[in-house]
Parts: sequence; C-alpha cells; structure tokens
Amino acid sequence: PPKTQQSYRTIPLTNRAYEILQSVELSRAYRKESPMLSQTLEYIDRRTGVKSQLIMRDLGFINFRTGMPNKNSSYDAHLYKLCDEAGIKRFCMHALRHTYATRAIESGMQSKVLQKLLGHASIKTTMDRYVHVTDDSMANAVRQFESYQSA
Repeated sequence: PPKTQQSYRTIPLTNRAYEILQSVELSRAYRKESPMLSQTLEYIDRRTGVKSQLIMRDLGFINFRTGMPNKNSSYDAHLYKLCDEAGIKRFCMHALRHTYATRAIESGMQSKVLQKLLGHASIKTTMDRYVHVTDDSMANAVRQFESYQSA
C-alpha cells in the first residue's frame, strides 16, 4: 500500500494517454479476474494514523493473464528489454516521473499543480528532487533574458 492516504488519488490523463490505455483495454478479448481483486486493502496513513480502504479492483493496471495487479518490477523488466533492443542505457520506470515533472514545469505547469499530480506532501520534494534543470532550459532562459535586455 502507498505511504499516505493522499497517494490514493485520481490522476487526470491527457487525451492521447487515455486513448492508448483504452485501446489496450479494448484489444484484450479476455481478461482473467483473480479472486484477489475483490479483496479490500486496509492501510494506515503514517502521518495521521487514520485507517482507510481500497478495493483491489479499483487499481489501474491488472495483468490480463493472471488477473492480479501488476508489479512494478514487471514494468521495469519490460522497459529494460526495450532499452536493450533500442541500444540505449537502461533506466527504470520511476525515472519517467522525473522526466514528466521536468517537462511539465518546462511547459509552464504551475508547481503546486504538479505537486498534487505527483502526490507529494511537500513542494520541496517536487521541485528539489523531481524537477531538473536541462541544458535546453538554461539556453532558453539565457535567450529570454537576452531578448528582455534588448527591448
């Protein structure tokens, strides 16, 4: 279970992401339903001590062969295979959260909105650990400053 109650959240998707997930779901003629999906997860928010529940069926990604929730390690295994086939350095799925955070800020997303989307309790975690300054961002900032100075 997640660390906090705030980790259980509904995350809005882009239209393209929704279309991709929907097409994957519709492409499966059969999806096994494990009895485990009827179980209720109970967890305690480590900060507040409040008990909460979640029905396993409500989880987003279920393995269509086993009917069980997918494990994080299965995503990394598939990603490593794709990296090897593409001839690029391996990286884990979690790295994509950092990429998303960086690109979201670069696109102009408000930092508090990003914090909520990532499920962070602290804006410091979002901005200091997840958002990275890229070479492109620095070059754009210098060009922006230069155009301001010229005006």
